[in-house]
Amino acid sequence: MGTEEPDVPLRKDGTPRAVGDRHYYSMFEYAGVGVANVNFTGELMDVNARFCEMLGYSRDELLKCTFQQLTHPDDLDANLGLLTKVRQGEIDGYRIEKRYRRANNEILWAELTVSIEKDNDGHQCGLISIIQDISQRRQNEERLNFLMGEVAHRSKNMLAIVRAMARQIAHNTTSVQDFQKALDLRIAGMGASYNLTFQSADNHASLDRLIGSQLALFVDRRDGRVHYEGPHLTLGPNAARVLGMGLHELATNSCKYGALSAITGTVHIGWQINPAPQNSVTLHWIERGGPPVIPPAHIGFGRKVTETMVAVSLQGDVKAAFLPGGLEWDITIPLGSLQG
Repeated sequence: MGTEEPDVPLRKDGTPRAVGDRHYYSMFEYAGVGVANVNFTGELMDVNARFCEMLGYSRDELLKCTFQQLTHPDDLDANLGLLTKVRQGEIDGYRIEKRYRRANNEILWAELTVSIEKDNDGHQCGLISIIQDISQRRQNEERLNFLMGEVAHRSKNMLAIVRAMARQIAHNTTSVQDFQKALDLRIAGMGASYNLTFQSADNHASLDRLIGSQLALFVDRRDGRVHYEGPHLTLGPNAARVLGMGLHELATNSCKYGALSAITGTVHIGWQINPAPQNSVTLHWIERGGPPVIPPAHIGFGRKVTETMVAVSLQGDVKAAFLPGGLEWDITIPLGSLQG
């Protein structure tokens, strides 16, 4: 007794899916890519199981569709233009990357390869479409392009900041050695912030580690002059960079004029989460035990960073009080801004 051959489904026009060769049925139905027979007006005459799976439709549903209905509107004109060239005999087939609309309205990126199908007499009877899912590849490409754009954007910003720092430091130093030392400290502070964000897979950093990395450039926490505490908070790359710069400028000014310039001076940094309806975080910087505070007569680079740049970049509200007993600085930031 011979083994029974599987029933071969008919195409939409009633013709057998396999003409003269039942192996065609297996190759068509069980191919690892989507396969569709399409007529010259765009109607789907036959589809395999993989194509149904890719788009989330049943076979019967797809056989009621045209490829025009399944194609993303932004990609339809290019597809129709190539189909016209095939119908006019200008080309025998084509390959294109396009988007399909799945049954759940999600987008499927695919590489579509189309060639002319011929009957046993050699006459053109339609098109054979091979559809390869490239969604993951496109997502990777889009992510890479985004990251490259982000790197370019941040590099330009960082260079502009370094130039501004160098100009400001040059105005406030009287020797090459002092200029070099001050610039090295500023750049080291920026580097510490970036190192923290790039140590994790998602480019985020905790607030307490950011504070620790910045203050460690100026003072050893073990000597008891610096205290910081608050609930665990995770910062996005932009928030870490901006807050890191702000903290670095506060520490720099404290070492030059404030609490950290005196042996008895202390700095306390604390933060708390403000629940709804504010949904924000308030961070405090409080100096005590340093020399008497004299409010600055002009706004230098450090104040621009701590009072303007940080507030604008993080959509926060900054308050700075130059009290006789020591500087008090605080900022309230929306929680959403900390994730950027």
